[in-house]
Amino acid sequence: MQDMWKTFFSSGSFIPHGHCYLWQTKLVWLHVASDSIIAIAYFSIPITLVYFISQREDLPFNWIFAMFGAFIVACGITHIFEVWTLWHPIYWISGTMKAITAMISFATAILLVNLIPQALALPSPAQLALANSLLQAEIIERQSVEQALKKAKDELEIRVEERTAELKLQTQHLAQTLSELQQTQCQLVQSEKMSSLGQLVAGVAHEINNPINFIYGNIAPATNYVESLLELTDTYEEKYPNPEPAIQEKIKSIDLDFIREDLPKILVSMKTGANRIRDIVKSLRLFSRLDEAEMKLADIHEGIDSTLMILQIRLKPHSNFPGIQIIKKYDDLPKIECYPGQLNQVFMNIIANAIDALEEEAEAAKEQNSSLAASQGELGTIKISTKILDSNWIEIRIANNGKGIPESVMKQLFDPFYTTKEVGKGTGLGLSISYQIITERHHGELFCTSTPEQGTEFAIKIPISVTRLTQRQVLFNQHISSNPAPREKLLATSKQL
Repeated sequence: MQDMWKTFFSSGSFIPHGHCYLWQTKLVWLHVASDSIIAIAYFSIPITLVYFISQREDLPFNWIFAMFGAFIVACGITHIFEVWTLWHPIYWISGTMKAITAMISFATAILLVNLIPQALALPSPAQLALANSLLQAEIIERQSVEQALKKAKDELEIRVEERTAELKLQTQHLAQTLSELQQTQCQLVQSEKMSSLGQLVAGVAHEINNPINFIYGNIAPATNYVESLLELTDTYEEKYPNPEPAIQEKIKSIDLDFIREDLPKILVSMKTGANRIRDIVKSLRLFSRLDEAEMKLADIHEGIDSTLMILQIRLKPHSNFPGIQIIKKYDDLPKIECYPGQLNQVFMNIIANAIDALEEEAEAAKEQNSSLAASQGELGTIKISTKILDSNWIEIRIANNGKGIPESVMKQLFDPFYTTKEVGKGTGLGLSISYQIITERHHGELFCTSTPEQGTEFAIKIPISVTRLTQRQVLFNQHISSNPAPREKLLATSKQL
């Protein structure tokens, strides 16, 4: 075997192929150049085929290109050996390479023959052109259909938008109507409630006023009569220092000296009680304001004090409730132009809500078995302050030291029918009506601030004179429309007006 391989790679007794060309330089280099160029061309063709196959993975017979590539590479190698054997007579290797080339070319030829029917089945360029034209026509038809569909879609979208706009407008009208109906209902319910309460309070005040006036009016003459009788007894004792035993026994049994000392005190206490009842009646009449439905000058402090008088019973301690302390800080306010009865209604709603909140906290403390701590702890406090902001506005602040209002509730605080109380304990109308009374009826402002665990404060800002405020606003609007001055100048003009 070793000898065979040596023979295969040895030149043996053969002579180089160049002897056939008699070593003529031009002839030898002619064959060298020709075979070399052919070999280079052969080697470049497979590279091009490989690149083509890699770019066209959809080719149905890409293996035949590989066979052609192998055949061409083998042909290129045979030409290289043609150059090599000009000087080195290794004809066994050269012949073997030609044999390999022959086998590859033969196999390629056979496979190509079997491939011809399949290749003939492929569509011709004319058929491809016809199919392409049919596809183009179908594409054009589909594009026209698509355009028609798009046009119909656009028209439908326009109609839908128009209908949606109509429905939205109708919804807005319905929502506005519903809101107006709700506000009207709120006003009717609250007006009826306050009217009934005012009539009840006025009736009670009237019924109490007549007998208390009778009592109060008779206290002065009764005091005079008693003083006269006591003077008479003193005079009798001076003239008759030693009365009969029966009279002495009667004086001793009735304790005449104690009667002389205590009877004037009784009359003074009766007068004080009568005065207290008269003050209560006056507060009830101020709160009801049945005869003051129109705007007029009123004392804000009287309205607040009358409201506190009505709610006095709820401020006192009871059970495990430690009571509520009222802290008042009044500024020297002038009488303001307002609807007194409606402002009293606002004060009643805000103060009553503060009392409810403090009572609920005390009740919660009681349920947590901390009633002793609640009764001995800090009293609930409601602070009421008033002050003059400027020559046109006053401010009323009503604050309590409760736990505060959650942010989620603050957003809906003035919404009609919104309430956090249990069913039957609240209608959700009080603050909504109060907001309308302050903002719409008095052209003022009502807002609420609350800090968790620190309390809640309502601030009411109302003009001293609604009529003057309205006139100022009209003048200011006329000035704006007629004078395109900068905003700063307009604001300065507004303050001057």
